[in-house]
Amino acid sequence: MATVSVAIPYASKWYFEAALRGMRAAAAEDGHELDVWVEAPGPAARAAVATLIEQHLADSACIGAIAVHFRLHGDQVGRVLRSGKPVVLVGGRPDELPVVRLDDVEVARRAVQHLIDLGHRDIAHLAGAVTDPDDITIRADRVRGYSEAMRDAGLEMQASVRASAFDVGEATSAALRLLSADERPTAVFAAVDEMALGVLDAARTLGLAVPRDLSVIGIDDHDDSAAAGLTTMRQSPEAVGRAAVARLLGRTDVDDQVMDVELVVRTSTAPPPGPVAARPQRGLKRGLLDRLVRRR
Repeated sequence: MATVSVAIPYASKWYFEAALRGMRAAAAEDGHELDVWVEAPGPAARAAVATLIEQHLADSACIGAIAVHFRLHGDQVGRVLRSGKPVVLVGGRPDELPVVRLDDVEVARRAVQHLIDLGHRDIAHLAGAVTDPDDITIRADRVRGYSEAMRDAGLEMQASVRASAFDVGEATSAALRLLSADERPTAVFAAVDEMALGVLDAARTLGLAVPRDLSVIGIDDHDDSAAAGLTTMRQSPEAVGRAAVARLLGRTDVDDQVMDVELVVRTSTAPPPGPVAARPQRGLKRGLLDRLVRRR
């Protein structure tokens, strides 16, 4: 039986589990199976992934490889393509290899625009931490989408970016600090749903009613999001996984496949309380924003 080598940074996180389900189902349709290996994210991860893909592709049973949230570039691309077998990336920006991805700038822009359309002007962004080793370009692109939406609405001076790991617990702590401030926002856009769930936890701890006192939106439609009433930009990791295998097997020939995302409105977003014009303005934390949007 032929195998598809899959490099992944985590074995048990929601997104990656779902993406693998999609890959397995798509590969099985042609009688193939996955050879999945976990490479812990970190500074040396990309080089390690390139080396292991090269080794796996040398095996006659391996028909191609997929790297999930690992961006290969330069001589790494040449090395993994030396075998003549296909290599597909999941996540990030189009480079020298076929990629299946979200348009993270546009998805973030749409999420923020939903809040703006409701009447919110004081919108904070809970973004991924600069030090997150598993982030390809998600953090920077979603900050960019947020900042562009705020700028286009004339709200630059009210923009505020706070950093957190892509984790409910860390996001709860960051949101407690954000929402305890005297000039707290009326809405929070979180980079992923796990972080948005942390914002909801923080709001409950502080006695804030959602959405009366605070609106919250995330990205993903995590398995826990519907029960929490979280408004989100829904994507399908399973569909991402299927699309990556389809490209690898030659069922499609699109080298930059941007997946669809749908706004799902639930009970965590509503118009802001009180007159919008009465809300105080805050200066943009430019240093942090610049660090977040810098492309890796």
